[in-house]
Amino acid sequence: MCLTIPARVLTAKGKSAVVESGGKKKEVKTDFVSVKKGDYVLLQAGFVVQKLSRKKAEEWLKLLKGG
Repeated sequence: MCLTIPARVLTAKGKSAVVESGGKKKEVKTDFVSVKKGDYVLLQAGFVVQKLSRKKAEEWLKLLKGG
């Protein structure tokens, strides 16, 4: 089973981006999805796999926190 994690893009350059999720920053690959600063995305295994709305991202983060 794989888990995707919602995150917000802080910076994007070339085929990589720095994202923040749960207060932690991580560099990820953007080979499959074009992103820009401020986008909300789903991550899996270090790759952005999908964009999503801010509302959806906030709902997912709330669920992951147990709320």
